[in-house]
Amino acid sequence: MALVLAGGCAWWAALAFLRTDSMAEMLGASASEVRALGLRDAGSGLTLALSHDPRPAIGARMLFDLSDALIHAPGRPKVAAMTLGFAALGAAALASR
Repeated sequence: MALVLAGGCAWWAALAFLRTDSMAEMLGASASEVRALGLRDAGSGLTLALSHDPRPAIGARMLFDLSDALIHAPGRPKVAAMTLGFAALGAAALASR
C-alpha cells in the first residue's frame, strides 16, 4: 500500500510542475504554493517508496492530506475527494500493518 501512496505522490508532483496553473486554479492557491506542495509530495513519495518501515511516512502523508483538505478543499468537492481519499488510503495502509 505504501507504493500506491508513493505513486499518488509522484502523480501529484508531476502535475504540480507540468500543470502548475491548472492545479493552482483547482486549489485556489498560487503557483509557487503548488510547486512547494509538489516538492513536499515528491519527498514524501520517495520516503514512502524507500522506507524499510513506511508507517511513519504513511502517518506523515495522512497529516499532509488532512491539512491540505482543511486548507484547500472548502467549497471544492474534487479537492476534498482527492485529499480525503488519499488520507483514507493511508489509514487503510496503517490498519493493515
